Amino acid sequence: MKLYFLDIKLLLNIIFIGISLASYSQIFSPEIENYSIEDYQADNQNWGIDVDKNGVVFIANNKGLLRFNGHLWQLLELPSKTIIRSVLCVENKIYIGSYEEFGFWKADIYGNYHYTSLTSLYNGNSEFQSEEFWQIIEFNGKVVFRSFGGIYIYDGSTISKVNDSGTVSYIGVYQNKLITASLENTFREVKGNKHIPFDFNNNDKNFNTVSTIAIRDSLLFFFDLNKGGYIYDSKKLNPLPKRINIFLHNYVVNKAIIIDDRTIVFGTIKNGIYIYDLKTEDIQCINKELGLNNNTILGLKYHNGTIWGGLDNGVSTINLKSPYQFYQDITGVLGAVYDVEYFENKLYLASNTGVYSFTENNKLHLIKNSEGHVWDLSIINNKLYCGHNNGMYSIENNQLIPIDIASGGVYGYFKTPSHKPMYLQGNYTGINLLKFEKEKLEIFNIENLSFPINKIIFESEHVIWATHPYKGVYRIKLNEGYTKALEFSNYGNTPNFKQFKSNVFKVGKEIVFYNSNKWFKYFKEEDSIGVYKKFKDLTSNSIIGIEDGGMWFLNNGYKKSLQFFNEGLVEKNKISVSNLKQYLVPNYEKIYFKNDSIRIVTLNDGFATFNLKEPKVKNKETFLAPVIDKIYSRDKYFLKNDSIFKIHYLDAKYLTFEVFSPNQSVKGQSYILSGRVNQKEEIKNGKFTLQNLPYGDYSLSIQNEGFLSARKISLTVLPPWYLSNIMKLLYLVLMISAVYIYHRFNETKSRKQQLEAKRIFIRENQKKIQEIERQNLEKDILNKKRELANSTETIIKKNETIILLRNELNRLLNVSPNKSRTKKLIDLSKNKKDADKDWKAFETNFNELHADFFKRLITEYPKLTTKDLKLCAYIKSGLISKEIAPLMGITIRGVEIHRYRLRKKLNIESNENISNFLMLF
Repeated sequence: MKLYFLDIKLLLNIIFIGISLASYSQIFSPEIENYSIEDYQADNQNWGIDVDKNGVVFIANNKGLLRFNGHLWQLLELPSKTIIRSVLCVENKIYIGSYEEFGFWKADIYGNYHYTSLTSLYNGNSEFQSEEFWQIIEFNGKVVFRSFGGIYIYDGSTISKVNDSGTVSYIGVYQNKLITASLENTFREVKGNKHIPFDFNNNDKNFNTVSTIAIRDSLLFFFDLNKGGYIYDSKKLNPLPKRINIFLHNYVVNKAIIIDDRTIVFGTIKNGIYIYDLKTEDIQCINKELGLNNNTILGLKYHNGTIWGGLDNGVSTINLKSPYQFYQDITGVLGAVYDVEYFENKLYLASNTGVYSFTENNKLHLIKNSEGHVWDLSIINNKLYCGHNNGMYSIENNQLIPIDIASGGVYGYFKTPSHKPMYLQGNYTGINLLKFEKEKLEIFNIENLSFPINKIIFESEHVIWATHPYKGVYRIKLNEGYTKALEFSNYGNTPNFKQFKSNVFKVGKEIVFYNSNKWFKYFKEEDSIGVYKKFKDLTSNSIIGIEDGGMWFLNNGYKKSLQFFNEGLVEKNKISVSNLKQYLVPNYEKIYFKNDSIRIVTLNDGFATFNLKEPKVKNKETFLAPVIDKIYSRDKYFLKNDSIFKIHYLDAKYLTFEVFSPNQSVKGQSYILSGRVNQKEEIKNGKFTLQNLPYGDYSLSIQNEGFLSARKISLTVLPPWYLSNIMKLLYLVLMISAVYIYHRFNETKSRKQQLEAKRIFIRENQKKIQEIERQNLEKDILNKKRELANSTETIIKKNETIILLRNELNRLLNVSPNKSRTKKLIDLSKNKKDADKDWKAFETNFNELHADFFKRLITEYPKLTTKDLKLCAYIKSGLISKEIAPLMGITIRGVEIHRYRLRKKLNIESNENISNFLMLF
């Protein structure tokens, strides 16, 4: 019977849960962001989460301790590589609990973390065998570690164990009391080293199967496996309503946190996170179907408006302060939403699967007969029309009524400037004119247009700009009645457009285009399209909505935000879409104006709303300046907290900064560097690198995007050693020495040049003198030769004359009447012909011309006689036998015979000239 009762109870719970879940099939949810193993590069399970004073998140992971500063993940592994089960941030220490191990991590002055184990401080550490430390809390300046084997208290120097604490399942600090709960004993309080019963102010105390505790100020929540959840406010103990208790029991509540005096967040094992309002008893379920990585919640932490969930597979955050509320169809039936319209207290959604109405009670209904792709919803003459893939329809009594299907699919409806109720309809085959006359609608096909048109903008009353879905834009001139296209020009092939797909807008009186993330304008005078300078600072910003007073831009760049600019291009609103961006419908992003405060953004599986009148931060200065996490080069780390520091020039070749925003309030950051190098850039992913900085002084300012607070650093890049002051002094000395050496060198060089010039001058003079002497010598030689020749010729002539006279006298001696006198004349002629004296005269002149001739000749041929030497001298002087004969006082024949004998003595061949031979001496 008891078993039967339990089965009935379980069945009723299941039925109740099923009914409850039906109401959660489509709901609004806050902004969710997920992190997977690929993001943080560790294991899948994450057990505990805490946040330090700077908003840096620490997560206990199977592989170690994860650190996340909002941009960068870091894994800190224990020496034993064991699983970390719990984590707590206290001041600058990060305490962790692991298998048979607990201790703390602490960053050094460079931002690098080092681990210190505390287990050795406990004398009975052998008792840690097989213990895992699942919870860490702070109590009265002490750190308390809990395992299923006991509670250990660390006071900064020693560790003690609380007696009888081996079955404790949870610990907490309630009104300055350390309380414990277990699955075997009632609530107890730790006093000193003992356990005493905890007083619930005379309320029921018999809770001995408590699995979860959450505490905030005077509120205490706990969940008893048998009795359910309770709230204790220091006076009264109140059970939670049955509705939420059934969820917590059946989905197995594992973690709980109290956000404020009315909100509790539960993490379950089977169905994600439940947010419960104590005042209204509203329940919001956020699970895998609504965007969580996983339905099993192992750790929970609330910080600065964000719920952090450590999951069985990954990490998820739920931003409760996000400006957005998401409606996502978890069934996948709705599909991508292309347009929305609010009509008769209902929100209508145009999607790729049909038209849906969305009522105030969050119910989604498919409009009958609307299946198919729907592009547009428009209210015309108090009637709702849709642009359907099959044609033009109106929506009446929750069903689609066909109006015109002859023209094919309809992209949209565009009001003409005429005061009459006339609209142009862009469709798959051209443009139709819609004339509304009271209850009657007339439709005319505009002549001369036979290509699809998906958007129309009026340049003037009868000139329109129309976009083709694939072939750019057209400028079309219509007749007065809008029934015929008089002329049209295609601008899809303009050199400025890199893509055929363009969007056209009318900004004031100007026609502007958005193509390839750039803005262009139509210049009517030149009939051309050029750069739109007014939007030069809005590159990568596309218009997704125009309303009275301004335009909504979607920033497609790194900042990823929605920005509202008034007509003077002054930014009036800016909302981050960093997490929303992934849900937008590419190229069909649209924002809808619902009322003065609510805007709706279409998504690929629903829509999101945001309220412009939500309270905003009053003073931007309340946001703290960015925090520098690390500064390092390729070889070393630098003190991250210094505002003035100097670095070696080699480190300035690659200097990296890792930064984040305190409490992760802002993710967009930028830096400004001033000095010998000036640059300003956005910081992507919390890291930036300065490269190849020349030596000198710099000012570096790091600031959060849109906020005034900044982190400023004075940076000095030291010159290389060869440009240090000592080296500069040395260079000065070397330069002075070089100048002195150069001066001395020039002096020496000049002196050498002078000496060389002098030597050259002397040498030239000597050459001139030698030339003059040579010339004089040649003249002397020539004179001497002439004298020799003259004297020789004189002697020859004299001797010839004497010989002639003597011969004649000898002939006349016998017939001379005075023989005595004739004989006397003959003797006189003999006296006049003095051979020795003539030779002496010749020899003197000859030796002046040919010094050492006889010496060399005698040395070479010692057998030569005086007569031979004379003949050699006469031959060398160039005399012939005829001339030599008188000189030697012999006949010509005698000269020839002598020459012959001389040739023999000189060993001269017969064919060799004796004169040439003697020239060698």
